[in-house]
Amino acid sequence: MRSRTVLAGLRPDFTALRHACDRYGLLGCYAYSIPDADGRAAARMFAPSIGVPEDVANANSTACLAAYLADQGVTGIAVDMGDHLGHPSTIIANARRSASGTLIRLGGAAGIARAVRLPRLG
Repeated sequence: MRSRTVLAGLRPDFTALRHACDRYGLLGCYAYSIPDADGRAAARMFAPSIGVPEDVANANSTACLAAYLADQGVTGIAVDMGDHLGHPSTIIANARRSASGTLIRLGGAAGIARAVRLPRLG
């Protein structure tokens, strides 16, 4: 997307998206804003085919974005996600070339929103 505003304005038709993803064997759709000069971007991951209308943080897709951008000379990004859902997150990804290919290093921080005690099994 050309801006965070355009990204925030997305209103997917989840039924149609699920049908398209199922038809082509995809998990979902990762939409992102173009990173600014400092590598800051925003993203939204819609994955209705696996029961997740929208993910608050998606490291796998952010790693793929980092690898894609590395081919354009971008070596580090910080991707904000989850704002639209009221659960903001930021995933940091750095890329570097090596003899074996592009290496991606991911990071971020998490806070505990709630704790759930599960019953013991057996």
